Amino acid sequence: MAAQTVVHKGRTLAWEGFCTGPELLSRGELDGLSRRLLGIGLAAAEAAAEKELRPFGAPRGDVPAIVLGTASTLKGCFEADVAKLALGASPDDFPAYSEARSVYLAAPGDLVVGRGEAWRQAVAASEAVPVEVDEPRYYYLTHALLTLAAAEPPNRPAPPLGLLIRQLRDVPETVVRLFAMDTEARLLLLWLKRAAGLDVLGVDANGPEVAERWNRKTTLYPTPEAARALRGSFPAGDPGSLLAAEFELTPFHAEFGVTLPRLPGYSISRAGADEESMYRQVREAAGLLVERYGLELGCFKPAEALTGDRIRTAVPLEDEAALGALARQAMESEEDYVLEAHTHYLRHRVPGYEFILAPSVHVAAGRPAEGGTVQITRGSVWEGSVYVDEGTCARFGIAPEQFRTAREGMAGLFEAFRGAGRDLGFVKGGVDFAVARLGGAFGSTPVVAMQDLNLSSNGAEYVRALLAEARDRAGRRDGVYAATKVVRPAADTDLKRLEDGVQRRSSRGWARAITSVPGRWGLIGVADSCPREAAVEVLELEQRLHREGMLRTSLRDESVRSGDGTVSLG
Repeated sequence: MAAQTVVHKGRTLAWEGFCTGPELLSRGELDGLSRRLLGIGLAAAEAAAEKELRPFGAPRGDVPAIVLGTASTLKGCFEADVAKLALGASPDDFPAYSEARSVYLAAPGDLVVGRGEAWRQAVAASEAVPVEVDEPRYYYLTHALLTLAAAEPPNRPAPPLGLLIRQLRDVPETVVRLFAMDTEARLLLLWLKRAAGLDVLGVDANGPEVAERWNRKTTLYPTPEAARALRGSFPAGDPGSLLAAEFELTPFHAEFGVTLPRLPGYSISRAGADEESMYRQVREAAGLLVERYGLELGCFKPAEALTGDRIRTAVPLEDEAALGALARQAMESEEDYVLEAHTHYLRHRVPGYEFILAPSVHVAAGRPAEGGTVQITRGSVWEGSVYVDEGTCARFGIAPEQFRTAREGMAGLFEAFRGAGRDLGFVKGGVDFAVARLGGAFGSTPVVAMQDLNLSSNGAEYVRALLAEARDRAGRRDGVYAATKVVRPAADTDLKRLEDGVQRRSSRGWARAITSVPGRWGLIGVADSCPREAAVEVLELEQRLHREGMLRTSLRDESVRSGDGTVSLG
């Protein structure tokens, strides 16, 4: 693409390393497009979408689908990429990898929408039907499609949109799969639905209240002000009673009356705060963690983090300078945060790597999914998933009762969104739990608690898709497990080259190259009869591909070089 720039906090930055351009549609432009395409303003269109777009969870292949793997404004993808540019770091290019990797979620015959060479190669390696969007100026795929929709007469839509309308008109049971139902997606899908003459369109994405209101860490934490006003006496040596009382002050409990297992912590609001008031919030939250729970360390997290690279762990709660730095971070990134207890994770070692015990459990296809995953991480950033179940979780040091606690916590969340005579449309998502010691009033007894809500499309969807493929190949469900690993391809490692490298491996398991965006992001996977072996094999595969020059990094190599066979986790 031609040389382009983007302005970030008064600085002009070169827009380099992207498959798409930096253009965005403003709220005002979206309102204008809504009036042009639908004859109503954006606010009215969003209200109409709540009635005409129905969250619909369906397993892959059960119904025909349109896969729209766009990055989402709900997750601040553009802002996260620009922040990387401002730091002089390599951007993630979320649109390129989101669109390319989503192809793997398509069943044979499904339509997949996207742009760029990485996406084309992914489609060529699949049995899906490509719908290419020749509009690279816009960062978000939905922005590109809305612009195309407005550029042609209603009776003569641009070719990619014509294909989508025809599919919906001819096969009205078609469901649209996408990352999250943001404003842009609602506007686009409402227009497609009406153009196809449908009364209702099924969408494999959460309803707007789940996606926008509850998909935030702050919903599980009281404000420091509310927590300080809590009155009552609590038994010494029973921090759980105090924790439960504080949970009753959270937005989630106020709405649903349900208690979920969580860590001690408090929400920090950026709205209307100056640096002094932000510092007061941070200091008050830290003081409560010290006074009420006897804790020494905290963890500072963005409320809507896309990745874990803005998380600050092991923060000294009585260090004024450290707390001031957190307040400045919140002001600069203009986000809400939570300050929670620092977790001393239980760990489990495999050759060349050490897992932190942060299992995830999920909702998929509109219901709680089987099993769960243990996460491969680099620092605080997710880099892969290993599928486990109650019968195998102990192979990673997770006791079956701890695994059940996590699954029961997710069941409580799922049922809360379906209770009191309403259904908020929770059809997909994941929750990360910590199996960890907190110290202080909790002593050395491990806790199992919710840490992060990810109520949208998530990385575990890919290990579950790999698991389904491996089960089909094996001809059985039992005794089949899978692991995925994010990789960093070299500049010349496209999907074809990555596939060649993966296929040369020799093992009793089976391996798959899922995605490669050269120079940016990729995903590989391994299936085996044991989840621990699948984890070891996928890390060894990444290591070999790195040593052969196909990848820029290898987590296992870095772990081995650390001198004790473990990875540093911050």
